[in-house]
Amino acid sequence: MFFTPQTLLSNVARERCLSNIKELPSFFRVKEQKPNVFASVLVPLCINKNEVCLLYTLRSSKLNSHSGQVSFPGGKLDNNETVYEAALRETEEEIGVNRSDVDIWAKMPQVQGRGSILVTPVVGLIKNFEYNNLRPNIDEVDEVFTVPISALCNRNSHGRLEFENMFLPVYLYEKYKIWGITGLITHLFLQSLLPETVYDFHFDNKKFSFDELMPSKL
Repeated sequence: MFFTPQTLLSNVARERCLSNIKELPSFFRVKEQKPNVFASVLVPLCINKNEVCLLYTLRSSKLNSHSGQVSFPGGKLDNNETVYEAALRETEEEIGVNRSDVDIWAKMPQVQGRGSILVTPVVGLIKNFEYNNLRPNIDEVDEVFTVPISALCNRNSHGRLEFENMFLPVYLYEKYKIWGITGLITHLFLQSLLPETVYDFHFDNKKFSFDELMPSKL
């Protein structure tokens, strides 16, 4: 099977992924205001129940921004931090994964979030992943969950949000909606990791509005 850890995490697959990441464009909109906030997120690969997965968090409903939305662990860079250091620090603070347990693969090109924030995704593999060993920070994270790579390739789970003349990817998995900057980063990573014959995203499956994607309690 193509989606086994032996195939997806092989040296060949990793080198293909790193080579494709180098060819990715940056994604930021042209605005008069220059970016003045820099952040980093970890795009965490892991093996859960013998499946290669991406790990996501559901942001706490108590947070002031993006509350109740799906995201990767991450946050703003502290003074003199690299994007790698920030991604690992935030991951440890948010979900309790020790930075020494993450095998960093590469950084992806910057993606612009809301306003003037620029986000650098950092791809890393959580070694010896055990779901029960996670320690979510209840002030920041309501849930931690994993999504198999195979599920993200399921065309029936794909949709789109139209925003500023762009089609932004939406993924549905169980009760979760993965969209916004997290959906875009997921899409770019899967394009890098997988051959086109395996990952064939279908924007036309379903069109979503902001109201449909935002948590119902907001």
